[in-house]
Amino acid sequence: MNTNVLNKKKLITSIIFKAISLIASVYGLVFTIDSIKSFTFFTTLSNVALDIVLAVFIVLDVILLTKEKDYKSNGLYILKFLMTLSITLTCLVYMIILGPTSENGLIGAYLNKYAGSLGVHLIGPVFAIADFLMFDKGFVAKKIYAIYAVIPPLCYVAFVYILAALGVRWYDTMTAPYNFLNYAAPTGWFGWDLSQMGSESLGIGVVYMIVVLLLIFIGIGLLYLAINGAGRDGKAQKAELVSE
Repeated sequence: MNTNVLNKKKLITSIIFKAISLIASVYGLVFTIDSIKSFTFFTTLSNVALDIVLAVFIVLDVILLTKEKDYKSNGLYILKFLMTLSITLTCLVYMIILGPTSENGLIGAYLNKYAGSLGVHLIGPVFAIADFLMFDKGFVAKKIYAIYAVIPPLCYVAFVYILAALGVRWYDTMTAPYNFLNYAAPTGWFGWDLSQMGSESLGIGVVYMIVVLLLIFIGIGLLYLAINGAGRDGKAQKAELVSE
């Protein structure tokens, strides 16, 4: 098969993946955002940020496809990398922690609000992750970029705890939107009591959870760079998706 045709098919597939992720996410946001307080949830913020990045990439990919000019900078790829990691956190935390501890169970949690939760927690994230791993070969990166992955979640934690200090409460008593960040639970910052596991607590001190999640996040970042082929000490992995 002609290389030019093959590369165009890859680019079109990438655009389709981005579009599916964007549509699923927007659908989910429509049904899961019910107040201004929804914007204090990492799920909402990470989906909105990713959607903006995906929309920009779709436009630039269409330009590349039609005019054979690539306007995507490495800085833009780095931003997409960070947003992909953020949406990965959204997907995994919901699947492993929040969904199973929900009163409705994991399946019921995904189908909540006309399956809007499925869009923002699973379908949108999965297609965005697949797109980055399979098609973002223009990303020139260093492995140290994986450390940058902690910036979005740490900024979010700081944002939530500032709101909590100002008196904001979630579900009447919680000092964070998520049970594993709720320092008002009996286990607090450094406690450990798995019998407290439920919708308001994981039974594990908040500090332990934050540290573990950040380490996992960095590990996922390194894994993504390795799979993508971009994390080789800054050597260019530029793929000519549309060649002459």
